[in-house]
Amino acid sequence: MRIFGWALLWAVICLVGGFVAAVAVGLVVFEVFGVSQREGAAAMGLVFVIGPFVACLTALAAGATAAVVTRRRERRREGGEITPRQPAGRGVRAAIGGGLGLVGGYGAAVFGLFIFYRLTGSPYFGSYAWALAAAWAPFAMAAAGCGLGLWIALRDR
Repeated sequence: MRIFGWALLWAVICLVGGFVAAVAVGLVVFEVFGVSQREGAAAMGLVFVIGPFVACLTALAAGATAAVVTRRRERRREGGEITPRQPAGRGVRAAIGGGLGLVGGYGAAVFGLFIFYRLTGSPYFGSYAWALAAAWAPFAMAAAGCGLGLWIALRDR
C-alpha cells in the first residue's frame, strides 16, 4: 500500500505541475512566435489538448518512477541493507495532524457556505452579524480543525 500511495501522490503532483508547466511554456511560445489566435483556437488547443496530454505524460512518468524507487527501497529494507523505519515522532505527527485539520476545517466551512449560498439563491445576508459570521466561519473552522487534528495526532494510543 505504501508503494501505491507514493506513486499516487507523485502522479497527482506532477499531473497538476505538468499541466501548469505546459500551459505556461505554451503561452511563452505563443508570445515569442507571435501566434495570431492567442485568445481563440490556439489557446483552446493549448489548454484542452496539449496541456492535458503533457500532464498525463508527466503523471505517468512520475508515478512509475516513484513506484520503482519506493519498491527498490522496500526490498533493500527487507534484505537488511537499510535499518527498519522508525515511528514518526510527536513533532511530525503534530505537524501533519494540525496541517490536515487546518485544511480540512477551512475546506469544510467554504463548502458549507457554498451549499448555503446555493440553497438560499443569494450570497447576501439580512444583517451585518450574519455576514460577519459567514466571513469568519472559514477561519474559525480552520482553527477548530487544527485543534482537532493536533488532539488526534498527539493523544496517547
